[in-house]
Amino acid sequence: MIIAIDGPAGAGKSTVSRLLAETLDCLYLDTGAMYRAVAWAIDESFGGDPDNARLASILPTLPLTFAVENAALKIAWRGRVLGDQLRAPAITTAASRLSQLPAVRNFLTGWQRQLAAGRGLVAEGRDMATVVFPNADLKVFLTADLATRAERRRDQWRSQGIDCNPDQIADQIAARDRADRERQVAPLQPAADACLLDTSRLSIEQVVNRLLELLDDKRKSSRHGVQKTEN
Repeated sequence: MIIAIDGPAGAGKSTVSRLLAETLDCLYLDTGAMYRAVAWAIDESFGGDPDNARLASILPTLPLTFAVENAALKIAWRGRVLGDQLRAPAITTAASRLSQLPAVRNFLTGWQRQLAAGRGLVAEGRDMATVVFPNADLKVFLTADLATRAERRRDQWRSQGIDCNPDQIADQIAARDRADRERQVAPLQPAADACLLDTSRLSIEQVVNRLLELLDDKRKSSRHGVQKTEN
């Protein structure tokens, strides 16, 4: 079973998806980490952004690998597992910029589908339900108001010891929203059959419980559909 969760920055996708995957005992596919890994790798190799045409040929040659180990995504560079270095604000900003390029999106879409082959997972990102897994069993689009999302990102960075300006964070998120919605390749938008959920006033536990309810409804609907077909 594949559960695809999309939404803008700060909507709660990562935390909720991780907890949902733990509850369901399946893989949590953090696609944001995959984009940050590409940004980190490009910076490590070139110190800047090659153009889209160069990236198409460069990306497959980078010593960057994605694998599933103990039901978790493992990202490695030359065999060294990457973790905290992918969370730096500068890498997040670079990942946002690189994610607009077709070469990067095509490269990671291939990896994401490869990682999903033969296993159940919860995948979160911005085009999981619309592009990467259009046949997902459950599609969800999470959102929240800008002030709430900025506050969540501020708390996240402060927990990592990163000083930040709340107003600047809100401006960055708003700019990211515009870039994601307006890009030509895989723009941020709910899938036509996605369940929309505003998390602004909900706790993490409430969101997870709501997703479990939606999943249960989907399962019941699927069973009833099979019974009708058989009859």
